[in-house]
Amino acid sequence: MGHSDDAYATMLLTMALSPNRDEYARPLSVGEFRRFEAAARASHFRCIGALMDLDISGMMIYLDQTETEAYRAYTLMHRGVQLSYALESFAMQGIDVVTQYDPDYPRRLTDKLGDGAPPFLYRAGTAATLDMPAVAIVGISGVHTSPAARESVENLVRAARRLGYAVIVGGEPGVCRLAENGVAAGGGSLVVALGGDMRAYVAGDPIARMIGEGRAEILSTEHPDALLTVNHAIARNRLVFALADAAFIFNTDGRRGEAEAIQNHTCDWIYAWEGFDGNRPLIARGARPFGTLDAAAIDEASRHWSSSSARQMSMFDML
Repeated sequence: MGHSDDAYATMLLTMALSPNRDEYARPLSVGEFRRFEAAARASHFRCIGALMDLDISGMMIYLDQTETEAYRAYTLMHRGVQLSYALESFAMQGIDVVTQYDPDYPRRLTDKLGDGAPPFLYRAGTAATLDMPAVAIVGISGVHTSPAARESVENLVRAARRLGYAVIVGGEPGVCRLAENGVAAGGGSLVVALGGDMRAYVAGDPIARMIGEGRAEILSTEHPDALLTVNHAIARNRLVFALADAAFIFNTDGRRGEAEAIQNHTCDWIYAWEGFDGNRPLIARGARPFGTLDAAAIDEASRHWSSSSARQMSMFDML
């Protein structure tokens, strides 16, 4: 994939080039990048791509940065050789990088997350999958999946295929893996937002096969060799909710951004499984409770998802 100067500068400034973030200069966070980007636009350079040849003094003068800030940005901007090697390594396994300046960047993220949208994503698969309406199935590993929950997941996967929706999951064992396998076996399209270990994930079955069939898109904000952490899971779930027209939470530990998604309307229709005690705080905050789902119940709910004027209310709207 060819990249514009703005896209290349975005990667230089924000990408971690090692999985454990052992960097000579720490990449900019989303908030730091937005401030740097705003300073560039306010200067006579007008864009970050024009700053790649600017020295430390120039960054201090034209962007009003401190010496420490300018040194950090200058160091990041001059990682071109290391970045090229990293991109080549990722490409060998079909992993690309897409930035907010590239046409394949999912616009749903900027629409829903605004300035909080990640400046870049690692991706593999079929980008057109992200243009489909989508339903998310959300859960964590280590929780027993009851027969009723399993039946509901299977019915959601079948209904998504029938209604023309992609299924979005977070890649963890449990209900996410159950949904993933259901799409792989029964047909349909899949989006997986990962919080780590992307390189191994895209090479495994059934994901590699689905990518080859043009039915899957894999996304992550984390280095492809990074491990899953709680912070990575929060960032991953932000993608899951922002990309979904509706999200069904089957279980949670309450630490992965679900309440934030309800409060910020990151996804307009969020449902929580009544059969899991840990979901009660989410229901109290405005998630719609649901029990065993059959085709008729899913069809009825989906009528709300397609209405752009409808939006779920939460307790935060009452404050």
